[in-house]
Formats: sequence, C-alpha cells, structure tokens
Amino acid sequence: MRSGPVDAYGQDPLAAPGGFAPLGGPVLGGAGRVTLSRTGGGAGFGTYALLYTTRLVPGGGVEAIIAASRPEDTDPAWALQHPRPYGPQASEKRPLMRWAAALDEQLKADSAADYRVRLAVDLVRIGHNTRTNPPPGSVDLPLATWEMTTEPHRARQQEVTAGYAGHTAARMGRLVAAAKGE
Repeated sequence: MRSGPVDAYGQDPLAAPGGFAPLGGPVLGGAGRVTLSRTGGGAGFGTYALLYTTRLVPGGGVEAIIAASRPEDTDPAWALQHPRPYGPQASEKRPLMRWAAALDEQLKADSAADYRVRLAVDLVRIGHNTRTNPPPGSVDLPLATWEMTTEPHRARQQEVTAGYAGHTAARMGRLVAAAKGE
C-alpha cells in the first residue's frame, strides 16, 4: 500500500473518511430514502455495506451521503452479510477512501484536496448508480433513518466540482445505524 500525502492536520487525508478507527468524529444523522448495497473488492480489498442517501444543504444544493460498515453490522433482514457468488467473500475494515484510492491512483497534477474530491465523486457515482441501476441484493428503503460518524476534520462539506448527478457536496463516513422507517 502506498503512503499518501499529509494534510494540514498532519494526517493522511485518505485514512480518515469512512474509517473504522476506534476514534469517531461528529455524529450526523437523517431520515429519508436510503439505498444499501454490498460492494467492494479489487486491489486486494474485501467487501463493504455501503449506504447512499441525499439531503438538502442549507443555502441550496444537494449533499450526497456515503457511509460504510462491515456487511454483518447491518440489519440481518437485508441479507447484506451473506457473501455473493461473485466478488470478495470477506468483510473489509480498512477506510472506504483507501478502497477508492486503490482503484483510482493519484495523478502527479492532483493536489491532495483535488484528489480527495475526485475520490469522493467516485464513491458518489457508485452510490448513485446503485440506486438508479440496482444490483442483485441491494436494498432500497423509501423511508429510513440513518446515522454515521465523520472524522472531525472531515465534517465540513467537500465541494463536488463535477456536480455528478446534481450533487453539490459529498460527505463520507462510517455507518453507525440504519433502520427502516415506519
């Protein structure tokens, strides 16, 4: 695994978002339509349970929310914990941004901030595409509550310069809870 750049906090900017480290950041939660899928693999990585949802941003815009956990940490009724006949069988504990980085190398022209935004857009594409073209075994909940943690220095919005699928911002983190709404 290659070492990444260091940000203004002296931390690897790829290690914090979506990480499964014991230190959690601020808690963020919401309610609305949630899409969950089992994804991952490639570059020696296992699988994640990936949550995708959106929320309105104060002042206008739509923020994409991408949160990951181990598949076995989700509701057993959703069957995300069962390995598929294709893809990785084992669960992944490494940070979600590490997986994105393993699949999309940093270019020499990329600043650390530009690279993080590009990786965030990659993850938004995966989440959004799962909703618009659901793979077998994905779960779409029209009404659900969710909760995630973000690292303290990642709690601010990251502008999604490409505006993929109408998103103006993206937030990555660790899925803490998701429950079907009533």
